[in-house]
Amino acid sequence: MKFSQLLPALLLLMAPVSLVAQHTHKPGTASHSHQAAGENHAHTSPHGGIVRTAGSFHIELVQQPTQLHVYLLDAKEATVTSAGTTGSVMLLTTANKTSTVTLLPKGDHLVATVPAGTKVRTAIVSLKASGKTLTARFEKLDATTKTGKAVSAAYGCSMGCEGSASDKPGTCPKCGMALVKKS
Repeated sequence: MKFSQLLPALLLLMAPVSLVAQHTHKPGTASHSHQAAGENHAHTSPHGGIVRTAGSFHIELVQQPTQLHVYLLDAKEATVTSAGTTGSVMLLTTANKTSTVTLLPKGDHLVATVPAGTKVRTAIVSLKASGKTLTARFEKLDATTKTGKAVSAAYGCSMGCEGSASDKPGTCPKCGMALVKKS
């Protein structure tokens, strides 16, 4: 294998990962203490995805079969408008190939279209928001991908959008409407 073929994989592995620091939210905000800078979050995510800390913000990644939905969240984990936010996602596939996909605004979040047939293992989200550069790394995404089995979901889109099934309340990744509890 040529060095030029290895370079993207090496860059992905060496992508900047912020230093880990402890912080506690101020009184009156979410009452928990956790590590900062891209760690796994134990608390629930507003849209059913994976949440990582990125500076004073959080980034939530919701994986769909052909898209990655990225939500910018504030310290209280409320969705921040995507207006003026730009970014990209560097993807490492299960075939050890890398590619970079541009994030495009869609309502209150950003969306990256994953190339057809691509199974994403790692995604590094880079955003420019409010004059800050934010980065979060999401690993082992291939392990969390649905295996094609039926999802026993308690919530779904009232419009019947495909892929909206969830075991938690949230919003539909396709149309943005609130998910409703199934009877």
